[in-house]
Amino acid sequence: MHASLGRIGRIAARVDDVVLALRSAVGSAGTLIMMTDTRSFARTGLFSMSMPSETGLLTECFRCHPDVVRSCVPMVSFAAVGPRSQEYTQRYNSHLDRTATITRLLHNDGKILLIGVGYDKCTLYHLAEERSKVPYNEYKTFSGHLIDKNGEVLEAISQRYFVRSDMTMKKSPEISGKALEAAGRVAVKGVGNGFMRSFKAREFDQICMAALQEDPYKFVISSNGSDT
Repeated sequence: MHASLGRIGRIAARVDDVVLALRSAVGSAGTLIMMTDTRSFARTGLFSMSMPSETGLLTECFRCHPDVVRSCVPMVSFAAVGPRSQEYTQRYNSHLDRTATITRLLHNDGKILLIGVGYDKCTLYHLAEERSKVPYNEYKTFSGHLIDKNGEVLEAISQRYFVRSDMTMKKSPEISGKALEAAGRVAVKGVGNGFMRSFKAREFDQICMAALQEDPYKFVISSNGSDT
């Protein structure tokens, strides 16, 4: 799930109420997953399992629930709760790894939920980029240390990501999301000033792959704000 509560306007519920509502909607048989990024690792070289999520207040509130599990992965960690939470929070070194969260999501035919954000925030498209080996990305290894809550070093830790060679480049898989929506494969519901969108991860991935096979630069946004 990706969300921006600020983009849907003021709501009467507390953030924790939103988390509880999401958990209730998924049910005891389902597993709820959120990103808990700590991209500051690229600058500080430090990561701890208790480090706050840098992906928004909702994800931090979710991470702090006592039964939520978090992956020991610097920069792009995930938190999960439910019967498959351990499966979705294994260590990985590439989004293509069998243990990687989004690869497992595809394998298990999971769904994506966007609340108040567009398809540009659906990070699943990075998997298609890595599988397609898009020419504007390259592998980079980020190294540092895993620390405990007191700042004591526990072990050396590193992560290899397929990232933009030029970090000023703007990208968006919006075209794939719109195609999926046009095909009637997205459940859309208004909420506040924004929308909720739900769709199958596999179907979004298939459209992303088809788009990149047609044009490996399909997700690159030109300087005038349009697709290249």
